[in-house]
Amino acid sequence: GIYSIALLQKNPNLRALVLDRPEVLKVAQEMAEAYGVADRLQVQASDMFRDPLPTDADAVLLSNILHDWDVPECRTLIGRAAAALRPGGQVLIHDVFLNDALFGPLPIALYSTALFCLTEGRAYSAAEYRGWLVDAGLTAGAVTPTLIHCGVLAGRKG
Repeated sequence: GIYSIALLQKNPNLRALVLDRPEVLKVAQEMAEAYGVADRLQVQASDMFRDPLPTDADAVLLSNILHDWDVPECRTLIGRAAAALRPGGQVLIHDVFLNDALFGPLPIALYSTALFCLTEGRAYSAAEYRGWLVDAGLTAGAVTPTLIHCGVLAGRKG
């Protein structure tokens, strides 16, 4: 919920719903109260693979989620997120990105190796994510760099 809280702070007309495990939501709710946005943040315990997603979302943020999963699960999550969007809505993938040749940059390749050993996933390239966004019926954009090797890649529903 940290990114939702930051977005709520910068955008007073925005409302957000955070779906996660109950223990994570407790912290998100405490942070929302501390940062003065609790009245615009709803939290809901949810299993991202099984529970229904809200419909008619303007945006679905998948932040540092997909790198924990293998390709079929990533495709499933992106497809579920895309299905939750209203026309013009966006799936926002916030993560690290390997280069399209899948061998660098070095810090991301090393991180990907650790992910491969510790989770079911790895770091993916923007090209891989773009393909999955397009397969989910979205138009993929460019990666907007953020801090510490991360970026945001948007897919827009037509």
